[in-house]
Amino acid sequence: MNQLEKKPLTNSSRTPNDEHQPVVLQPVQPKLAGSTPPKRFRFVKPNRSQLNMLAVLALLCVAITFWFLAPRDWISPNSDGSTTANSGSVRDRSNQTSSDAIAPFKDAQQERAREAARTVINEFTEYQDVIEKNNYGTVEHLNTYGTILERANRGDSLYAERKYDEAHSEYELALEEVEQLLDDMNMQFDHWVEQGTQALQDRDHETSLDAWTRAQVIKPLDQEVQAKLARVQLLPRVNELIRESDRAKIREDWAQALEYLNEVTNLDPLTLGIADRREELLERITSQDLNDALTAGHEQLAGNNYDSAEQIFEEILIDYPENTAAQTGLQQVRRERLAVKIEALRVEALEKENALDMRGALKIYDEALALDNSLQFATEGRERVFEIISVVNDMNSTLKDPHALSADEAYDEAKETLETAQSHRGHSDEYDKLLQSFADLVSYAGTQLPVVLISDEKTEVTLTTSHRIGSFQRHELTLRPGRYTLHGSRDGWVDIRKEFIVQQDMDPVSIVCEEQI
Repeated sequence: MNQLEKKPLTNSSRTPNDEHQPVVLQPVQPKLAGSTPPKRFRFVKPNRSQLNMLAVLALLCVAITFWFLAPRDWISPNSDGSTTANSGSVRDRSNQTSSDAIAPFKDAQQERAREAARTVINEFTEYQDVIEKNNYGTVEHLNTYGTILERANRGDSLYAERKYDEAHSEYELALEEVEQLLDDMNMQFDHWVEQGTQALQDRDHETSLDAWTRAQVIKPLDQEVQAKLARVQLLPRVNELIRESDRAKIREDWAQALEYLNEVTNLDPLTLGIADRREELLERITSQDLNDALTAGHEQLAGNNYDSAEQIFEEILIDYPENTAAQTGLQQVRRERLAVKIEALRVEALEKENALDMRGALKIYDEALALDNSLQFATEGRERVFEIISVVNDMNSTLKDPHALSADEAYDEAKETLETAQSHRGHSDEYDKLLQSFADLVSYAGTQLPVVLISDEKTEVTLTTSHRIGSFQRHELTLRPGRYTLHGSRDGWVDIRKEFIVQQDMDPVSIVCEEQI
């Protein structure tokens, strides 16, 4: 991606201290001859010095008159901020009509607006540096970025014209847009990185190449992307070598299979799963001499010759104490000796479960685990029994007091219980009957039923499970079925609480404070 051409966002000639005040002339009233007027008129012929002073005063009066009477479009601001007429004369501070001379508060406002604009554009420039120094962005991003820079440059033009508030608005919009643009870039980049990482782990060459290429278009200088693309380029060869290794394993040529994997490691040591494959092959190679002995031990085990099988596996473990196959075989021998008893316990436990005798089933599973704590059926059965005991208790408890489901918390808990209970549907006939009753109740508890409340327009009514209703004569609302409580209050009267059950086709509920204090 080509480096973006960085557009200046402020006038290159401006500096923070470059705000010039207009150059003004301070007129000095000349001293006229004769500070004390004569008592009576006497014409005195002026000398040359006095004539010169009168000429200066006359010219000054003409300039002042011209300043006030000349059209405003004759006056234009210089680039340095001073104001001159078309003839080049400088406006006298004493004759200025702008806020510079007569409105110091407005000067302060202008200064604050200028500083605010500069603060925003400085922050904008930080984002600009991030994008441009790192060459961020696709063609679409760059088009958007160009539009943002145009807005910022419009702000520069307004700034140069001392329209600081308008410039500040443009800068703020540009800042918001560039922040959003950078967020969009990062979001898209993260998406492609995530997809590319997963595809690389799955050794999916086409998908990973596409994802990492797209990520590189957004951030071409990102070192992680470059590293991952380098690995992607190796994927075809890596996949080919792994396939060849798998073919060698099928032929039971363990040494050749390991050689292929070693080549994969040299190409890309970060390839997922290679370490596990190598470990498996090394175990195959080191245990190849033990295959006959292990086969013999398992044959004895299959024939229920437990003593012979145990002796074979123990002899293997003397020479190869870390051999997992021999360890597993020895464990199988010991489990098989208990197989008959364990199988009987398994059948008995299932019978207890089907009868919903969960405590009896739990006892049997505990007994089986005492014999062998690695028994999967006993572990799973114990967990299943505990869960079923819990949901059965919860369902029975709710069915005994169905009106409690009017409370949102109780209703939410009931839905969670139903979801868990449904995962065990089909466990037994008794269980399914209970589950159906509970499901019907939860479904009914989720409906909205019409309720009519009657009062005297003076009692303030609150539905304690939801919200304050206020005073009314007749109030209609919808509620889920169940138990609710109304609270009524009235100044000078005894508060009243009334519990009622929401159900289908119910009569109106009256709530009125009837007893005075």
